Amino acid sequence: MTTQASGLGLYRLRQSLLRAASDAAQLPGIRSIASPLYRRYFKQPCRRGNLYYGIFESYDEAQRQAEQLASQHLPATYDVEGAAHKYLDQLDRLRACDYPALFWLRQMLEGDCRKVFDLGGHLGLAFYGYGQYLSYPRDLSWYVHDLPQVMAAGRTLASERDGTGALQFAQSPLDADGADLLISTGALQYLNYRLPSLIQRLRKPPRHVIFNLTPLHESKSFFTLQNLGIAICPYRIEHASALLQDMRNLGYKVRDHWTLGDRRIRIPFAPTHGVDHYHGCYLELASA
Repeated sequence: MTTQASGLGLYRLRQSLLRAASDAAQLPGIRSIASPLYRRYFKQPCRRGNLYYGIFESYDEAQRQAEQLASQHLPATYDVEGAAHKYLDQLDRLRACDYPALFWLRQMLEGDCRKVFDLGGHLGLAFYGYGQYLSYPRDLSWYVHDLPQVMAAGRTLASERDGTGALQFAQSPLDADGADLLISTGALQYLNYRLPSLIQRLRKPPRHVIFNLTPLHESKSFFTLQNLGIAICPYRIEHASALLQDMRNLGYKVRDHWTLGDRRIRIPFAPTHGVDHYHGCYLELASA
């Protein structure tokens, strides 16, 4: 058995044990004991991260709880040096969940799409990953907005890897104004604002919007906390229908919608707030 396969087996075993413990903790008399024990476990640094704790109505409420649980080794912010190195192994490859977005991006670039705004785009992971499969137009501008330390590392990397100068880093999410495409992969859940709220503030909204790797719930909008292994952060989970309706109200039509069955969330002591799969979506301005 390879090291990778062994690690995957241990991860699945750990997830199974956590699910079993969570189910058992719902039994009368056990929850009062299990809840503080899990809280203590949750706030410890963990190798793989992706632990969840609590249900909160707002980002601010979740952030206050994160600050109470934070420590020197596990801060209540993702803007840390370790965040810039977290996904380096994904620079030159795509995951299976990226292929629907790749399909639509190819069509856009073959048309007149020349300005891409990558919200929460880390070091430029999507730019490098899709670049393995696409020939970017010479006049393409790909802007990434992320946390300051991540973008600083991204600029250094771009100076070494991107000879075209297409990859740039934006200081504000409002720099999405005038973009042809706004794309966000696995980032909407960490923002302290919603995607429709951002688009509503733009003078010239993007014609195309793609979001991917986004946890959505069938009937609820709420926040939880996520232990990422290097930080504890608020984690937004939106009501799927409400998000898409808000985008429709801004003039967008849903062109494609896909689900990622291998991504799910179980929050201990909150069985009705679980997420069975993540989502991806391509929307286009109906009036464009």
